[in-house]
Amino acid sequence: MLDVTHSVMKNMDIRHLRYFLAVADSGSVAAAARRLHIVQPALSRQIRDLEDELGAPLFSRSAKGVELTAAGEQFALDARRLLIDMESARQRALRVAQGGAGSLRIGVSPTYGWHPDILSRINNFRQSHPDVSLRVEPSLAAKQLEALADGRLDGGFLGWRDLSDPRFEAVTVFRCGLRLAVPRRESSPFVVPQRLADLADQPCVWFDRDVAPPYYDFLIRQCQLAGFLPNIVQLGGDTMTILGLVAAGIGYSIVPDTSVHSCPAATRLITHPELTLTYPVEFVWKRDHENGPLARFIREVEAYTARDVTASFASSGALGDENAAL
Repeated sequence: MLDVTHSVMKNMDIRHLRYFLAVADSGSVAAAARRLHIVQPALSRQIRDLEDELGAPLFSRSAKGVELTAAGEQFALDARRLLIDMESARQRALRVAQGGAGSLRIGVSPTYGWHPDILSRINNFRQSHPDVSLRVEPSLAAKQLEALADGRLDGGFLGWRDLSDPRFEAVTVFRCGLRLAVPRRESSPFVVPQRLADLADQPCVWFDRDVAPPYYDFLIRQCQLAGFLPNIVQLGGDTMTILGLVAAGIGYSIVPDTSVHSCPAATRLITHPELTLTYPVEFVWKRDHENGPLARFIREVEAYTARDVTASFASSGALGDENAAL
C-alpha cells in the first residue's frame, strides 16, 4: 500500500473511497456522479481533494474521460481490499452482537452437570452456533456467582443463590427434588423405613453448611417436616463426595434427585413419599451483560424451559428408581 494511504484514511471516510472507485470503474466523472446520485462538480472536488492528500494524481484526464494512473491503479487495489476488510469486520461484529459468533463461558454445578435438560441445552446451542467458542466449566454455585460478578463467567447453571441480589437475573430450568441415598450392601441391605423419623438414630452423611448455608437449611427443613433431625457423623462439601461416603458405608444421606445421572454403583438412590420439598435449578447471568452469544443462549434456554420438564423428571425416575418406594 502507498505509504501515505494510512494518513489519507484518517482524513477520508469510506464514502470517499467509494466515490474514487466509482469513478475508476466508470471511466467518467459524469457517469460516476449519476451512479452515485450526486452532482458532478462535488464529485470532481472530492477526487481532487483525495489527490491533494495523496500528493499524486490518481487519474489522467482527457476529453474521452479519465483513466487511472499507476498510482491510481495501486490505490484502487488497496481501496478495494480495505472496503472488503471493512465489510468483513462489520459482518463479524454484527454476528457477535446478534450472538452468532464470539465466545461464551458457562459454569455448571457438578450436581446437575449430567442432567439431560442442561446437557441438551448446551449441545443444541453448540450445534446451532458453531462459530461461538463455548467453554463449560464445572463449579459450585458460590464460585460461579463470584465468577459471574467479576466477568470470568458469562452464565451458569446452579441452585441456591441470594434471590435479593440485584446483580443477577435467572430463568428456572427445572425443579429438583430429593432422594434417599443408602449404601448398596448385598449381605445386609439397608432397610428403608416407612417413616423417615425412624432414621433419627442412624449415622448420616450431610452437606457442609459452610459451602451453601441455604441448601443445608433446606435439607434440615425437609427433615423437620418429616419429624426428625439427622444424626450427622460426617460432612461432605459436594454431592459427589457425599455419594462416595455413602458408598463407603459411613451412613445414609439425602441428596438431589439429579444424582440418578451420576450415582456410583455402590450407592442406591430411593424415592420416599416424605421427601416432598423441591427447589429451582436456574440458569443465572449478570444483569448488565453485553454479550451477544449469551443473549441468544438465554433466549434459547427460556424457549426450551417450558417444554419437556415433566418428561425429564419421568425419565429421571425410570433411570434411578430401582427401589421406589414405600
